[in-house]
Amino acid sequence: MKIKDNATSHAYKKYYGKKVWTVCAKDVEWIECEHVIKTEAMVRLERELDDLIQKIPLATKRAKKRLQKKISRINKQLISLCVTRRFKLEPQNYRVIVAMKPHHYATTKLYFTCQMTQFPVNLNDATTGHKLQGMSKDVIIITSWPKGGLFRNWEYTVLSRVRTLEGLYMFNAIDMNKSFEPSTELKAYFKRARTMETKFLKNRERAIEQFYKK
Repeated sequence: MKIKDNATSHAYKKYYGKKVWTVCAKDVEWIECEHVIKTEAMVRLERELDDLIQKIPLATKRAKKRLQKKISRINKQLISLCVTRRFKLEPQNYRVIVAMKPHHYATTKLYFTCQMTQFPVNLNDATTGHKLQGMSKDVIIITSWPKGGLFRNWEYTVLSRVRTLEGLYMFNAIDMNKSFEPSTELKAYFKRARTMETKFLKNRERAIEQFYKK
């Protein structure tokens, strides 16, 4: 990130008891970004690099020198590939016209302009568990769990979004003393659903028999 000279908004704030430096987009010249998804060539080089590193402890002195040269060469190739996947974004000004009524029974609307300086990116650093439902992610960082039993079995809903254990990070451990049994409402719902399903299938079977009798 390249901050403008004499940026008035460059200051620190406290987040979760930690000091974090912040700055408004209007005081930033550009930010450098990098594509997260790796190319096939990068994945292949990383695998080759891991294989070479595992061979070092069992190799002779002469073989270790050859392995280290190969490792250094692959590292340089990876760095050069990473550089090609970086790009810079500059902040942009966006304006929208908003129409609203001064009160519920008003017959006319007021029009005014809202302006914001921001980077043309979609941030995903505060996604809720509700928005993640139906998605699968390679990495998930869980900062907190709901307190007071508001969402029963919410842990399963969130944990099932990540593909592997290697991609799961949790700030707080799961409370294993709580009950993970389904709620009485859910049990009653399944009971009603099974009753309706049985009734529907019987009516369907009876209707099919009457159709073929005709």
